Amino acid sequence: MTTTKDAKATTGTVFDPAQTVHVDVHLIQSFPYSNLNRDRQGAPKTASYGATVRGRLSAQNTRRHTRTDVEKTLGVRALRTRQVPKEVAAILAERGWDAQEALAAAQMLIYCAHVKGLGVADNGGTNALLFLPEAALTDFAELAEAEREQLAGALAKVEAELAKAKKKRPAKSSDTADVDDQAEADEEDEEAESAAGTVMAKHAPKELKALVLAILRSRNAAVAAYGRMLANEAESSVNGAVQVAHGLTTHRLSVQVDFFSAVDDVLTGGTETGAGHIGDQRYTTGVYYRYASLNWHELVRNLDGDEATAREVLEAFTRSFITTVLPAKGNNTAAFTLPHLVYTTVRTDRPINLVGAFETPVRAAEEGGFLPGSLTALGKHAAATDRFLGAKGRAFHAHTGLVDDDIPSLGKRLDGLDDLIDSITGAIADLGKPAK
Repeated sequence: MTTTKDAKATTGTVFDPAQTVHVDVHLIQSFPYSNLNRDRQGAPKTASYGATVRGRLSAQNTRRHTRTDVEKTLGVRALRTRQVPKEVAAILAERGWDAQEALAAAQMLIYCAHVKGLGVADNGGTNALLFLPEAALTDFAELAEAEREQLAGALAKVEAELAKAKKKRPAKSSDTADVDDQAEADEEDEEAESAAGTVMAKHAPKELKALVLAILRSRNAAVAAYGRMLANEAESSVNGAVQVAHGLTTHRLSVQVDFFSAVDDVLTGGTETGAGHIGDQRYTTGVYYRYASLNWHELVRNLDGDEATAREVLEAFTRSFITTVLPAKGNNTAAFTLPHLVYTTVRTDRPINLVGAFETPVRAAEEGGFLPGSLTALGKHAAATDRFLGAKGRAFHAHTGLVDDDIPSLGKRLDGLDDLIDSITGAIADLGKPAK
């Protein structure tokens, strides 16, 4: 990763820490009969907006799928998981460690961070989700190998203290193992597991704290873009550069019920014929407004001034947000559409979500469905925003997509996605050049 100084030399731009640049991406996208994002009952997610029920594509679902696509594009990966000790133990086992010793050492490393509230859960993983570069697993394994003797000594102390405490507990007769005794035994086991965590935290070598924290604080492009938070460890937290809104239909939603049957291919007649399974599922159709924003300077800061990598992240995220379709029930609906309209702005004042264009739900045209009204409403709202704020904070705006007609209030119409992305990065580069 280059330094800020190196980035200036290689990119020709001037990074101003006080400046803020936001890349806003607005989509108008039509989806066919589908259920892209389900609630706990399996129905399409909804939200009330403008006093009407709308279809909803949750922000967390969108972030998840765009992140994995961005990671694939960039060739980097970050893991959000509770399974760090187990994954580290697996690496150590491949290097010849005893499996039990490897897991104990990996768990002890978690306690070596000495972060209040961070420990090991009953299932052997961490009690909180960690979001780390994939390389952090190898870093933990390398640290365990380098400090194997010290970790073994600490674990020996833990084992000795737990054995001593166990001897002090009164033995129970097996003759009284009724339901109440079993419940009491389960409670004692939970207390013992909690005590084990306390003892491990007590004997975790403080000399390893800085080394473990350095791994917990490590970041790559995915962490820099999407951010993370670790309670009671502020320096591990990263303010994500990417913000994603919940997608909403521009119009009132109508959920449709599909009765289906699955034919049993073996049944050929006789007393039993027909389907091997029947049921019903809920689907919907709709035109969605989707919005995301990327804080360019936050991204550069998170990457320690590496503008070249930040540009790769920006391009990958913009392309992914525009082209990734949430894959739920993909085999049954194949809702792999492209946006009819992509509108992007580069702003130097603040991000602006244009969902207010659809607070009054769009009505279907007699011919043409909800798309014509959705495009018109977005164009009018964008023009009203420009009148209200002025164009000073908008350094660039343009649109592209499947629509044939230009929409003047949305800037220049570009030919396609590649042209749009090149124009965005060019506009940001121009902002970094010294004033003439």
